[in-house]
Amino acid sequence: MADHISVSEDLKLVSPFKGERKEVLVFISNVDTAFEVINPDNSDVLYKFVLTRISGEPRIAITHRNIETWEELSVFLKNTYTEKRTLDYQATQLFGARQGKNDSISEWIQSIQRLSSKFREAALQDCEDEERLGIVALADKLRNTCFVQGISSDRIQTIVRSRNGRNFDKIAETALEEESAIFSKNEGYKSSAIPSNVVCHNCGKTGHVAAKCYLKERKDIRINKLGAESREGVGKTRGPGKRDIKCFNWPGNVESHEPRR
Repeated sequence: MADHISVSEDLKLVSPFKGERKEVLVFISNVDTAFEVINPDNSDVLYKFVLTRISGEPRIAITHRNIETWEELSVFLKNTYTEKRTLDYQATQLFGARQGKNDSISEWIQSIQRLSSKFREAALQDCEDEERLGIVALADKLRNTCFVQGISSDRIQTIVRSRNGRNFDKIAETALEEESAIFSKNEGYKSSAIPSNVVCHNCGKTGHVAAKCYLKERKDIRINKLGAESREGVGKTRGPGKRDIKCFNWPGNVESHEPRR
């Protein structure tokens, strides 16, 4: 028929598949389209060529199974490489999860909730009605435990453990508060730092401001002391026409020289 295309042209619709989970549904959809536009008499030939497009782990898995049609193969690929995983797989993902080095606590909360949800869904499959409550309660406890043990900061993890919270919202809130406290402390330390090129107006040196000058206290004491001595010396003379006055601007702090007349 005119609406059928050749096997060689049909294969252009099928891209290679190496087991990437994000690509499996696209691969299945493309192969489905290829079987729709080919002459049904050539389906067996097309299936053999489709197998050549599969490599890596899925190819090895297929060779160990008695899969002879595309219908069987598509079901196998969906069950094996889509997000619908077994309980064992979801448990492994949940228990092995850790907060990323650059992830915030908020991002870690979202990640553990997503993994916990998938674990719970897998655990609830094919379970009896009377088992559901127990499974949900167990999944929640495992989520709490995995969240705490996966926190990257030892300090935050220790504090969260010490609070012994049983409600996930409370546990998450504690972790967020501690992260905020650490961030605020670090930012406060950074903001208090003085650039190295700042010049002190008190001593003329760099690296600090006058309010933090280590010579400020000594200078204040010296000025106050000299001022007191000056006040005590008013009216006293050391000789004719001379008073016991100290000049604060004279080099070497000479104790007396002729006052201006």
